[in-house]
Amino acid sequence: MEEKITKIYENDDYVVIDKPAGLVVNRSNTNATETLQDMLEEESDTYQTATETDFSSRAGIVHRLDKDTSGVLVVAKNEETFLNLQKQFKERQTKKEYLAIVYGQIADFIIDIDAPIRRNPSNPLKLAIVADGKPSQTHIERVKNFGIGQNMYCLLKVYPKTGRTHQIRVHLTALNHPIVGDHIYASKNLLMNSSTDFSRLMLHAKSLSFLDPKTAKPVEYVSPTPLEFEV
Repeated sequence: MEEKITKIYENDDYVVIDKPAGLVVNRSNTNATETLQDMLEEESDTYQTATETDFSSRAGIVHRLDKDTSGVLVVAKNEETFLNLQKQFKERQTKKEYLAIVYGQIADFIIDIDAPIRRNPSNPLKLAIVADGKPSQTHIERVKNFGIGQNMYCLLKVYPKTGRTHQIRVHLTALNHPIVGDHIYASKNLLMNSSTDFSRLMLHAKSLSFLDPKTAKPVEYVSPTPLEFEV
């Protein structure tokens, strides 16, 4: 059988996957397409356990990437590793680097955002910066401003210090620089203007660092930069 999942690294305890844009990570009642979870269960019987646990019900998927985000994602192959990695994410021992291309040009070389996030009270499809939301911090470094025709963009390196749903997307939107191709947070005019320049959400999980659950030594895994980010 042709392997559906592109693997960056694999050992007896976990596998690091290079997730393509457009692939949903977890099964849900609202999604009818094949998910990463389906692919993992099809490829291995590791996740079939006598009693359903968080590990088995998630097919070892420790964390998530949005459907249209590409890049590094780690999946545990046993419950001990799953719980170890889950704890590292919860306690912010992991380090994540993203690449993002946003609308407009940014003057500052470094931006730090500390703004709480929760579900948008007026639109349940969106998250928003709300005073009583969960603490959320993002560190941003400008790589370069550039233009394609009349359209102005900026390439960023983004380091989320917390892992809230849509965190990077919400924080960049709050700066008035939403991510290119973001059909939830960018305006229709911006989406229309950039549609010939980029055909996807321009957010890529470039690298992920954590402590190897068995050796406790730091490891880092890197996803190749997609061609569309080579600007």
